[in-house]
Amino acid sequence: MRDRRQSERLPSILEGRIVLGRDAPHLQCTLRDISSTGARIWLPAAIELPQQFELRVPALEQTMPVQLMWSNGKTHGVMFQEELQGLPANSDDVPDDIQTPELQPALAGVPKGLIALTERVLDDARQQLAEILELPVEKIRLRLDIDP
Repeated sequence: MRDRRQSERLPSILEGRIVLGRDAPHLQCTLRDISSTGARIWLPAAIELPQQFELRVPALEQTMPVQLMWSNGKTHGVMFQEELQGLPANSDDVPDDIQTPELQPALAGVPKGLIALTERVLDDARQQLAEILELPVEKIRLRLDIDP
């Protein structure tokens, strides 16, 4: 089967929210891989999605109109109707100096293009935990272990 993607997909674990309408509740999903033109999303339950909807990606601070390209139970492929901003075109386009030194060993298995996104997700998680626990953010330390 020929790959029809317009840009390289990078593996991801980004949180997403499917927006079906202004008054409808948002559906939580996980972006399992992502590119500037589309993504593979996973939902915890098999849900039939409409052909068009909006996908919010909090870590990238963007909401994108998307078109459903395929569905397979809990997993769906979507194409962005506008180009996603802030994501490198491929994993080689991110400079080495964006890596945080203390995270470099933990992020050894993460493609270079996702390191900045991973750091943003960890920072967001730290902020949310600080709010829930009513502690200063600097008191929250998160550890990331990636099994090969």
